[in-house]
Amino acid sequence: MSHASETAEITLGGRSFAVQAFTFDQLQRMMPAFGRLELGLAEGGLAAARDIVAAALSDLIPPDELASLRTTVPEILSAVPVVARVSGLSALGEALAGKEQTRSI
Repeated sequence: MSHASETAEITLGGRSFAVQAFTFDQLQRMMPAFGRLELGLAEGGLAAARDIVAAALSDLIPPDELASLRTTVPEILSAVPVVARVSGLSALGEALAGKEQTRSI
């Protein structure tokens, strides 16, 4: 379960960023991007992952500095589950999956 005090680390371009509970604005910006993650990387999935990471780091690094940060696709994709966990989406997904399982029993 995610808690407002939970802190996790994201590493991009050899730099570590400690992320914790997000603002309403950050959550609002990342939620549509989580919905686009199911797209293939070339069809918009990578852009969705980038939008999620950018929203999560928006209070830690200026946008122009983030845009010029040299990183890799695996680093960006590894950051997404960290953001999901800290935002509470992982716990919400598990809870919803549990409800669906109990409905089908």
